[in-house]
Amino acid sequence: MQRLLVPNRGSRVKLLGPSWRTAREKLLGMIRGDYQLIAVIGRAGTGKTTLLLSLEDMDDGILMYADMTEVRDRDLPAIMSTVVADNMHIVREIQERLRRAGVKGILKAFAKAGPDEVIESARLRPMETLKLLNDAVELLGMAPLVIGIDEGLLSQDDTRAMDFINALHAFRNNMRAIPSTRIITTLLPDVVNLISKIDTPLFDILRLGAITLPDYVTKEDLEEVIQEYGLGEAELSKIDALGPLTMRQLICLINTKLDTTKCGIDTAGEITIE
Repeated sequence: MQRLLVPNRGSRVKLLGPSWRTAREKLLGMIRGDYQLIAVIGRAGTGKTTLLLSLEDMDDGILMYADMTEVRDRDLPAIMSTVVADNMHIVREIQERLRRAGVKGILKAFAKAGPDEVIESARLRPMETLKLLNDAVELLGMAPLVIGIDEGLLSQDDTRAMDFINALHAFRNNMRAIPSTRIITTLLPDVVNLISKIDTPLFDILRLGAITLPDYVTKEDLEEVIQEYGLGEAELSKIDALGPLTMRQLICLINTKLDTTKCGIDTAGEITIE
């Protein structure tokens, strides 16, 4: 149900509402300001995925977005092999440019590798593969390389949470080796809380590059979304009367003609997130 209510890769993403455009500007500022490990924090339905996908039309750099929702593991090999597999068209473009540039050495070998070889390399040697991508985009003038890791709805109670935290720690430890790379990950607040308890060095880095999305849309956000979808005051009043809504719930209501059941909204006053 959740993935039915978020944008698909390749579809045009338009951020609606001043709250979310402000978050995007802050995110772009961090990318340009050499923040290498960035966390987009928010509860379910706040628009973390939409914010990540909105970076596909960045003026500078390239986005390699990895959807971890259907991936079984959350360790570093799983993350990097997913990054490569989900963005093979970008990898192939980088390889073609490297071949045209006549590169030598290890980058030449990387440029000649087939898709399966690159994915296997990312699984067996994740950080080495990431460094190759980093060095390639630097050489080709395509930097920064933005890796967007959309980990789905991983909570602190998930047994894979520690693997994911260890992967983030590995990125932290190797930032000097990949200076043109930005790692952006989506996180639920409870996972951030877990990191603060068990991995202080990682938490200190994430805290510097954290963007927290608002739990609910504001009045201004609501009015803009209603206007964008061509609805009137009657629909605005009905939606406003439902109480606080996440952005996902608001878009769901509009797309389902105010079907509160499908959108996980308790009209008695409580809002539930599936």
